[in-house]
Amino acid sequence: MSLSDDRIKDRFSEWLRDLARHMARSGRYCSWRVIQIELRFMQGIREAATCFSDPSIRNELDGLCREAQKRGGPIFMAPARSESGLPAPGC
Repeated sequence: MSLSDDRIKDRFSEWLRDLARHMARSGRYCSWRVIQIELRFMQGIREAATCFSDPSIRNELDGLCREAQKRGGPIFMAPARSESGLPAPGC
């Protein structure tokens, strides 16, 4: 992969994270997992499968989702699992 390809990939990943932040702020999603499912399977963005591997972006998105939910509005929920495989609290 060339330097140019790396830059394009980095820009796309940042765009995807920005989109996920926007989605989290909408109040329609309860966690990063639901956002990932929406992007990957519903929108067909395959890169969403790996874009959220960093725990810091996951925590950020979950926090944005919680804040947006406090404001009210429709929420799309799916069974969430913690890293241990047990249901995650709050969803």
